[in-house]
Amino acid sequence: MKKTLAVLLALLMLLPAFTACAESETNTETTAADATVDVTAGAEEETVPEETEMTRATTPDNLPGDLDFGGTDVTCLHLDGNKNRRELYVEEDTGDALDSAIYARNIAVEERLNIKIAPIPGDAASLAATAVTAGIDDYQTVWGQQYQLMKQATQGLYFNFYDMKYIEPEQPWWAKNFIEAATIANERLYYLTGDATMTMLMNMGVIYVNNSIFENMYGPVDDLYQIVLEGGWNFDVMQKYVEGTYIDANGDTTRDVDDIYGFAAHTISMMDYLVGGADFRFCDYDDEGYPYLIINSERAVSFAEELQKLMYENTGTYILEGSVAGEQTGIAKFSEDTLMFLPFRAETSEQLRDMESDYAILPCPKFGEDQENYSTAVHDSATVLCIPITNVERQDATCAFLEAFAAESYRTVTDVYFGTLLKEKFARDENVATIFDIILEGVYFDFACLHSYALNSIGQIFRSTTSDRGATFASFYQKNAKAYDKMMERLVKSYKGE
Repeated sequence: MKKTLAVLLALLMLLPAFTACAESETNTETTAADATVDVTAGAEEETVPEETEMTRATTPDNLPGDLDFGGTDVTCLHLDGNKNRRELYVEEDTGDALDSAIYARNIAVEERLNIKIAPIPGDAASLAATAVTAGIDDYQTVWGQQYQLMKQATQGLYFNFYDMKYIEPEQPWWAKNFIEAATIANERLYYLTGDATMTMLMNMGVIYVNNSIFENMYGPVDDLYQIVLEGGWNFDVMQKYVEGTYIDANGDTTRDVDDIYGFAAHTISMMDYLVGGADFRFCDYDDEGYPYLIINSERAVSFAEELQKLMYENTGTYILEGSVAGEQTGIAKFSEDTLMFLPFRAETSEQLRDMESDYAILPCPKFGEDQENYSTAVHDSATVLCIPITNVERQDATCAFLEAFAAESYRTVTDVYFGTLLKEKFARDENVATIFDIILEGVYFDFACLHSYALNSIGQIFRSTTSDRGATFASFYQKNAKAYDKMMERLVKSYKGE
């Protein structure tokens, strides 16, 4: 297959046509420039020493230094999947770099506050709701998937973080864009995410590039990196690359799974990564800080049309089955050098460790030249944190734990996962470090998307318009507009307590 691929690519070679937060990843520099001081004649010149550079590792938090909670347990209800456990704890230091960082972080937090982290696996959203409704203080914190926990936002189950002692949402270890999107009336915030929840990083949407195919068809991948760095990586550019990449690899004159394609995706969650890349605002806010819908726009209409063109009219696109099996087909094709572009989560890098060919990682493309910055969707299975209202006796210990845990994760764990593993261990070239910084800077959240399941699934509207071939955004929105507006009105009233 590889010899056949090489021959086909050589014959079909074209002329060159052409990868949470923002503040949390970038080091905050306070370094002063070297300064020299003029002194009187005959005296030696003095140099003012540089101030200490502030990095992730040296960024302090504001927790008092004398906190002691007497060895109390802080129970953490969490999902039992491997990655959900690992973002909270590991049983032992296995010697793996990430395990070592997680293990050391937990010990540091426990010793600093004199507490014991007590994980409890289970169906987080359901168990938390049952316990709070029964008035039972079994769980001091809840660690659940965003789309499940945020459905409970108006049920009065969780404390407002703005009222909590020790919690400082403006600190860099809490995802700024998430907080802005999840804050209601400028004063209520029931969920947090950021460096404490490693799944936010794992769930960032990116574009994987098969270097072997790209270089044989278009030239050096560095040229593609340069387009990204210059701000020119957009939907039109990607469409052109995809359109020029189809090879009937098995020679049967039928477009099938064995052929070579420029792009592959299904019309479910993979569409969300492209929507996030286009930096859509579903909501704006009134003077009181309450949201209202603005997604029905000419830009949305145009983007829905472009998604249809990409999926159904572009000769280089292969449509995957909308399932886990379909996603695995896409990963297999990418690994086997029969797929050039694959939109997926950052954690997919772990499944590509044994891939023989090199690959690149890019942010999802902008939608149009007028979009200023790259934007990064985060899959809604990422973990968010909350504190049940039944947690009264250990509330201070819990808040201090969350702040210390997030801060220590920011200082010691994120760089190991994001920096060492994603940027070096899994990635195949030095450029990916810069690209991943761009991706992280653009982490994207929106109120309507966070509350999509309380809003008639409006956050998945582009899935719907793309799944139905020939559907238009305008007609689909018109059919659902009354339901969207009514459910948004109901949601806002629930937040107001009306």
